[in-house]
Amino acid sequence: MKRILIASLVALSLSFAACTTTIVARPPRPGMVLIQGVWVMPPRPYADWVPGHWVRVSYFHRAWVAGHWVY
Repeated sequence: MKRILIASLVALSLSFAACTTTIVARPPRPGMVLIQGVWVMPPRPYADWVPGHWVRVSYFHRAWVAGHWVY
């Protein structure tokens, strides 16, 4: 009996929780690109975003290259 009561309470609480987690956002304008969670316009029409990455400088040394646009 306790298991049925607990299961019904959990099911009821989950149904109410789903109503509060809805996020409504308008779609981005045409031509916008999602970069690191932010919608931005590229500086030029055919520009591509290269995300940040590590580059090996020597055998033991690596350098971080920040994200940038490639034209």
